[in-house]
Order: sequence, then C-alpha cells, then structure tokens
Amino acid sequence: MRMKQTKNLFMASIAVVAMTLFSLPTRAQDKVTEFGIFDHLSAGLTLGTTGVGIDVAAPVTEYLQVRAGYNYFSGFKYKDDVNYRAKGKPGKTEVEGKNYLSTAHLLLDVYPFRTVPFRITTGFYLGTDEIIKAENTIPVTAFDKGEGLLIGDYIVGFDDDGFAKATIKVNKFRPYAGIGFGRSVPRGRFGVSGDLGVQFWGTPKVYEKQTGMDLEATKDDLGSESDKYFDILTKITVWPVLTIRLTGRIF
Repeated sequence: MRMKQTKNLFMASIAVVAMTLFSLPTRAQDKVTEFGIFDHLSAGLTLGTTGVGIDVAAPVTEYLQVRAGYNYFSGFKYKDDVNYRAKGKPGKTEVEGKNYLSTAHLLLDVYPFRTVPFRITTGFYLGTDEIIKAENTIPVTAFDKGEGLLIGDYIVGFDDDGFAKATIKVNKFRPYAGIGFGRSVPRGRFGVSGDLGVQFWGTPKVYEKQTGMDLEATKDDLGSESDKYFDILTKITVWPVLTIRLTGRIF
C-alpha cells in the first residue's frame, strides 16, 4: 500500500514538473549571462539507469552548480533458474527476484571552463540497503539443516515451508563520481544534459529471512562460475549511471 502511494505521489510530482517546464516563457532574449549564489533555479526530468527522476538545481558560482532530486526505479521482476542443495544432492529451482533501486541524490557539478558546459560531478545517492528480494517459486519439500539456494558464494537456507527468501543488500549511502555535458541550470529557458558515472555502493551481501529477521547467509566457496543474474549482482560493487536530463529554468 505504501509503495503504491509513493508511486502515485511520484507520478503526480512528475506531472507538476512537466507542466512547469512546458509552461515557461520561451523569450529568446531571456538568457543568463552570469550565475551567482542561488540566483536562478531550474527543474528537470531525468531518464536512465537510475530510473525516472525529478530534480531541481541552482548555481553557486559561475563554475559550480548544485542539484537534488529523487529517482523512481522499482518493480522490475526477474526469474532465473538457481542451483540448490537438498538431502546432499544438487538441484535447480525457479527463483523470482524484484529490485528496489529508487534513490534520492545530492550532486555538485563543477564546470572547469566558463564557456564550455562540460562538467565533473561528485556527490551521493541515498537509497534502501535492500536492492533485490528473491525467493523460489516452488517449495523444496525435503532438505537438511544448512542446505538451501546457492546465490553467488552464499547458501540461503530454506524455511519450514521449503522457501528460501534471499535479500541482496548494499550500502544505503552511495558516493558518486562522474562527468557530464550540459548545464544543470541552463543559460536559456530550456536545456538538455547528460551524465555518465558510477555509484559506489560497496560489496553486496546476501541475507536470508528467517522468523521475521534478516540473517547474513552462510558464505561458502562454491568454486563455480555463473553468468546468472543473481550471482552477478552479488559481485558488483558499483552501479553505472547513464542519464539524460530535460531542463527548464524557472527564474
């Protein structure tokens, strides 16, 4: 219910920002020649590997601009055949996962050249530590204690009903570094900009949900390689950021 309310609020916010952008006057002579401390403000819509986002930006100096916003990226589901151990024997079962990659961000854009809108960006993203929740879709009926799904180098134990409920967690606070082109606060009324960089979210860890609590799954050197979705996610320490931003200057 809360997720649905958040989604509705976010979509309403996008609608408000979009109406604001397209209702701005487009006088050609209304062009910024100098930027001062928070003397202008822009609103933007973003799309990319961080999801769909809204943000606002303001200049600090001619060479520095700051922006803050929220990115909605949730609900993507993925199914994969995952190995497991039960009664000492290997097997495979279908596992369904769902991502939770929505984030808020605060970024500083540094423009080394006054006349060229190339920027170096630093700052951070902030999100939930749980980026993936997954469990087998069909229960395993017979197993011994300590056996379970094999996700990455972890064993996620089965509960009493034969389900292994796994959660992949990373850091909530994720430093960001990247480059981009285009001004967050455009000199004209409208602008388009792009970003390329990475969020540093640390080494992912796998947890299992037992009796309502998250317990770190057993680490096991399985000695096997896999290109499967869940296995790959347990080894990625950064999240790539590639976004396009449509900007409108409010004043």
